[in-house]
Amino acid sequence: MWTSGDFLTMAESRKTDPLIQHFSEISGYSPPAHLGTVNRRLVDGAFGAGFEMILGRVAAGGEASRHQHIDAAQVVYIVKGEAAVSLGEEAPRRCGPGTVIRIPKGLAHELVTVGDEALECLVVYA
Repeated sequence: MWTSGDFLTMAESRKTDPLIQHFSEISGYSPPAHLGTVNRRLVDGAFGAGFEMILGRVAAGGEASRHQHIDAAQVVYIVKGEAAVSLGEEAPRRCGPGTVIRIPKGLAHELVTVGDEALECLVVYA
């Protein structure tokens, strides 16, 4: 059985294991056509897993303007907050925590936060 002395602190693990990080150690960026968005790339293409995974935060009043991804399908899992999501020519649907949004390659889409709370989501590109 493990005891608390068997575990490394986050500061210690940064020195010994680059495969384990706290999300706050990963640089944030704002993608083009995204207002109020800060993404952190948790897994990038260089890792060799065949996908990328992003932790995204869209501020209240923020949005991902209508765009498409030609080379990748996208899956969005909403962790916190709400958004109006449009896929293709469909009317926007209100989506909240627990919603899975599957976006095929090349499908135009848009996401606009709803309410006073920021949206937090996990996004996978494959």
